[in-house]
Amino acid sequence: MDAPRRAPIHLSLTRPLLLAGAERELVLVNGTIITALVFGVGFHWASLTMALLLATLGHWGLTRAAKHDPQLSRIYVRHIRYQEYYPACAAAQAPPGYVFPSVAD
Repeated sequence: MDAPRRAPIHLSLTRPLLLAGAERELVLVNGTIITALVFGVGFHWASLTMALLLATLGHWGLTRAAKHDPQLSRIYVRHIRYQEYYPACAAAQAPPGYVFPSVAD
């Protein structure tokens, strides 16, 4: 019998997409907030200080979170969609489940 076929999988196909070491979507949101602080509020020393803190400490926090789990925001969004409690059995008024037709028909 022949050995199973082996195909190499490139590492870039399995790694998550990160931007500057953090989740791409969160980095873009962080950059948008920083840009809004600088150009929307104006060139005031308080807004520039806040933007600088958000750029350094905010991005540092995002990279630390991405090192822990590169898909942390997606997991959190999925988590908040779940119910707090799932009963052990279905309710009497619950609709019946879908019965899949067999393939052999």
